[in-house]
Amino acid sequence: MQSCRYGVPAMSHIPAYVYCLFLLLFWMGISRCLPRTIRVERLAIMPALMAILGCRGFEGLFSQPTMFDLLAAALGLCAGMGIGWHHVRTWNIGVDRERASLSLPGDVMMLVIILATFAFEFLLHAAAETHAIWFSAPAVPLVAAAIWAGFIGMSVGRNLHLFSRYINVPVEPVDQAG
Repeated sequence: MQSCRYGVPAMSHIPAYVYCLFLLLFWMGISRCLPRTIRVERLAIMPALMAILGCRGFEGLFSQPTMFDLLAAALGLCAGMGIGWHHVRTWNIGVDRERASLSLPGDVMMLVIILATFAFEFLLHAAAETHAIWFSAPAVPLVAAAIWAGFIGMSVGRNLHLFSRYINVPVEPVDQAG
């Protein structure tokens, strides 16, 4: 990636798959803004995708994570999970155990997480390619690990909370007369 006027990275060296990935993730985020019914298994897709992309992005920029990077990632993951869990606690959801599905309200959180993650990773890669001075600071891998893990944690916490609510609904209605 080359630097053009005013220090903004040129877009000519970005691989085409990055644009495709952005459009796919953007579409997934937009679709989460609308009410929908999903199979419970789909709760695993976004956290897994976020974890794969986050780990791949970190490894691509910082080949040898230190124990401090891993600690920062663990703290970021825990903080993100708390935020994600807390965010969906007041949602009114529909649970259909017979069909193994959840009816979810529309929410902008996943779109924000997706766009923020993409922008963050793009910023880091642009800084690495343009040899930005701040990118060589010793704290960058530490902060990057915490932020990436925080984004992953938001998705994990959100979906774990939804799954726990799904699990806690009885399979068959309990007879109250009885």
